[in-house]
Amino acid sequence: MREPARVERLLDAYVSRSSLVPDDSYRVRAVSELPLTLRLVVARAAAEGRVWSCWARESQVWLFTCEMSLPLSCERGEPVLLVNAYGEDAELTDSGVWRYDLTGTWKRCA
Repeated sequence: MREPARVERLLDAYVSRSSLVPDDSYRVRAVSELPLTLRLVVARAAAEGRVWSCWARESQVWLFTCEMSLPLSCERGEPVLLVNAYGEDAELTDSGVWRYDLTGTWKRCA
C-alpha cells in the first residue's frame, strides 16, 4: 500500500480531483525543470520517503509532497495521505491529512 508509485498516483488523483491547480496546467516530471528552491524541497521530501507532484501553468508552479499514513489508512479502511503544498517560492502554503472515500472524493480529516 505504501509503494512510492501507488502513493504518487494517489497524490496526482488528489491534486487533479481537488481542483488545486487550473485545468490547463501540466505535470512537471523532471526535477531539473523545477526552480532551484523547489528542487531543494523535493530533495528533502525524497530523503524523508515522501513522493512529490509538481504542476505548472505559464509562470505559476505548484508543488505537493506527501506520504501515506499506514495507521490512519488501516484505521479508516481507505487511503489517507499527509500532504504538504508549496508555492513556487518554496514556502509551505498548506499542510493537511486527506482521505479518499468510497464516493471517489478527497476529504480533509479533522
